[in-house]
Amino acid sequence: MTLEITLPFGKKTNVKSLVFTILTKEYPLKIIELTNFIRKRYGKSVTFQAVRKALLELVNSKILVKDNKTFYINKEWVKESKRILDELYLEIYEGKKLYKKEESIEGEISVFTFNSLNEMIKFWQNLIDEWFKNFKPGNPNINVYQAAHAWEGLLHLDRESRLMGQLKKKGIKSYILSTDNTPLDKNIRKFYLSIGVKMYISPSSSSFDKSYYVGTYGDMIIESRYPRNLVKELDNFFKINKTIENLSLNDLSKIVNKRSSIKLTVIKNLEMAKQINKSIISQIKS
Repeated sequence: MTLEITLPFGKKTNVKSLVFTILTKEYPLKIIELTNFIRKRYGKSVTFQAVRKALLELVNSKILVKDNKTFYINKEWVKESKRILDELYLEIYEGKKLYKKEESIEGEISVFTFNSLNEMIKFWQNLIDEWFKNFKPGNPNINVYQAAHAWEGLLHLDRESRLMGQLKKKGIKSYILSTDNTPLDKNIRKFYLSIGVKMYISPSSSSFDKSYYVGTYGDMIIESRYPRNLVKELDNFFKINKTIENLSLNDLSKIVNKRSSIKLTVIKNLEMAKQINKSIISQIKS
């Protein structure tokens, strides 16, 4: 199967488009080599000067890189293009929706849909990273998180430890509330306490508490409702695995990567975040 890429260079037979298409498959190439490719492979009558002009324009746009007398596609341009397309995919294909002043809620509500828990949590983590990166002294500095099981840290213990250390340096106060109390939940609590994060276990038999995950990051609220089948599988995983040292990460990975429609909601509302903070922190015990 031949991959065909539509580029904003004009028609497919435009010299820029042809140059780019050739360089996606064969590189690096000199001007004369590209000229011959276009003439022989595409049967297009083109001059050396026309190919040179197209190449220099693409170099000036940072799409191509010139190395001595040869040219190839700029890897940094590819990386940045992928980032932009990923964001566009989430914006359009995954169905992001924006609402203004929805009922009694003021601010912005954004809803995203993902194909697995892991896909969703990676996006959640990216939002946290952006919040942390843009955090400035004087900004709302409370971070709370409520979950049936704080399973995310199991897959990235080192990253979690490093992130929480950075939060403390910026004066951000973090709290976690777990609504289940299996031996593994208790071991996870010990881990968080060891890195200076207040965590409390408050068992709940409510089906809502088992499926509802919510976190606040300054004035930003992120929340998700897990599908019933994944709630059950995570519960079973936490019952079977007793300690962090001996758990099966492979089994956890299968659960969180299982294909399932997961919605994530992001709300920008400081007053609502404060209410959630107050509710969760009131259940945290030292």
